[in-house]
Formats: sequence, C-alpha cells, structure tokens
Amino acid sequence: MPRFIAITLLLFCTSFVQSQMSYLFVKKGGQKKKIYVEEDRIILQLKNGTIYRGLITHLKDDTIFINGKPLPVASVKAVIIHEESRKSFRLSGRTILLITGGVALTTIGLTASKQAKFKEALTAGLVIGYAPVAVYYIGSKISFRRKKYIIGKKFHLQVLDFHLPASQSF
Repeated sequence: MPRFIAITLLLFCTSFVQSQMSYLFVKKGGQKKKIYVEEDRIILQLKNGTIYRGLITHLKDDTIFINGKPLPVASVKAVIIHEESRKSFRLSGRTILLITGGVALTTIGLTASKQAKFKEALTAGLVIGYAPVAVYYIGSKISFRRKKYIIGKKFHLQVLDFHLPASQSF
C-alpha cells in the first residue's frame, strides 16, 4: 500500500501545473457580453480595416496576441462573432414536383367535392403548398442575430491578466 501511495504522489508531482488564465472581456456597460480566454478562436477588425483571425495565444498589458502577433486593444474596432455567411436556398426538382402535385391534388379535391370554386381551390392549394417555401426563403435571407460587437460607445474590451512581472516573481 505505501508503494501505491508513493507512485500516485510521484505522478501528481510531475504533472503539468498551469497558473490562472488571462481573460478578454467584451463588456456593455458593466455587463460581460462575451468572455475569451487564451487559446480561444477570435476574429478582430482593426481601425484600419484589417481583419485578424486566429487563436489568442497570450493576453497581457492591454495587448492581444493572435497567433503570436501583438495587437493593442486600442486599435480594435470590432469583435466579429459570426462571419457574413448566408444559408443557401436550395430546392430540388423532386421537392418542387411534390409540392406542385400536392397543389394539384388539393385543387382537384376541393373542386370535386364542391367545397370551393376552382379559383378559390387553386388559391388555397397554392397557399398551402408554397407558403412554407416562401417562409423558408425569407428566413434564409434575414438574420436578427448580432454579427459583431463594435467597440466604442456601447461595447468596450477589457484584458484581465494575472501575469507577474519577472522582477516580482518568486
């Protein structure tokens, strides 16, 4: 039993120990809207229009290191959350044929059972068949999600680092 405890203690002593990580906060007023830590992926747009994307390798003294390249927080114009990507709207020929067949069957059924005149039945079939397609198309073109945090009046960046200078370390 003492051998097992000694081996376990030896394994724990040789394991890698890391200090507390640094944080990058995107704040609106006093509330944190987004939190990034080292080794998170981020996309930043600078005031000169350049876009940097990559891993946060280090956060220190109001500087963000993306893939090892230092970027001062003061030069950041926006933090991009979602890239401008549109969902593609695709309908296969088979789907269009099935919808058109459903419209035709609805029109024929309503007309044959004398529940509606032909024009009313055709209108009802078209609405029933193609309205979901129109809603899906509109949904693929419109997005209400925030795409980026523009740094300035509403949002600001704060770097919280716990790195001690070399002269003050133990």
